[in-house]
Amino acid sequence: MAMIAATAAQSLTCPPAPAPQQARLAAPSAAACTAAPPARGQSFSGTVLQVIDGRTLCVASGPTPDQWVRVRLSDADASLPRGALMAAAFSREVTCVADLPDAGGVTAVCIVDGHSVGRAAASPDATAQAADWR
Repeated sequence: MAMIAATAAQSLTCPPAPAPQQARLAAPSAAACTAAPPARGQSFSGTVLQVIDGRTLCVASGPTPDQWVRVRLSDADASLPRGALMAAAFSREVTCVADLPDAGGVTAVCIVDGHSVGRAAASPDATAQAADWR
């Protein structure tokens, strides 16, 4: 009987809660851009609602992530900071032309205000603004 009571007590013991510092260090998870990528050469447009890194963003044709196309900019420098791409494209309407499939999305060249998003992100203005984005 004592053994059963000890086993029951162990199963009711809750693991310790994570320290507050550990909880703050966990980064919020990014929404998945899960819309089907367009065919090569197809033009598509929408609002940039997520910037994943310095070359990857999500172009939204609707309000939910299943309507967002994951785009890796084919003309963006891989060393660009995420903040530079945020400054150039976040919450702005872009028009893209699809190229090859890429990691659940598509590579593409996207245009905002008549300029390439990749090149705009590499501009001195965007790189200066990058420090303001978190």
